[in-house]
Amino acid sequence: MKRPFLTVFCFAALSVLLAGCDNSSSMAIVRGTVLFDGRPLAGASIEFEPVDGSRGSSGMTDASGVYTLQHSPTRAGALTGEHKVTIRTVASEPDSENPNQKEVLPTKYHSATELKATLKRGRQTVDFDLKP
Repeated sequence: MKRPFLTVFCFAALSVLLAGCDNSSSMAIVRGTVLFDGRPLAGASIEFEPVDGSRGSSGMTDASGVYTLQHSPTRAGALTGEHKVTIRTVASEPDSENPNQKEVLPTKYHSATELKATLKRGRQTVDFDLKP
């Protein structure tokens, strides 16, 4: 008689634990457009870093300046809350292999970013209209 109770209890406990592992319902599914000087900014990387130090999310803009955030390779979106946002057109500083590589955006959009976004649970659009 105790065996069915133990089986039901174990199944219920496992269900609760597994449900806690999937926090996709607390994710923000984010898409947006990045413009620079009124034109779509193609090929830019965009990163949303939570101010609490949690794992960030990133994306790349397409030819139309549109991006979609990914939290990981298999998970779309970003954590909810306040984020510092950085946008870059090059991945790194110029080096000997790419001496002509130059960031076109002002530092206020990347290394000294002033961009912020507050994300809420669910689908949302976060656009950026950057000025030179």
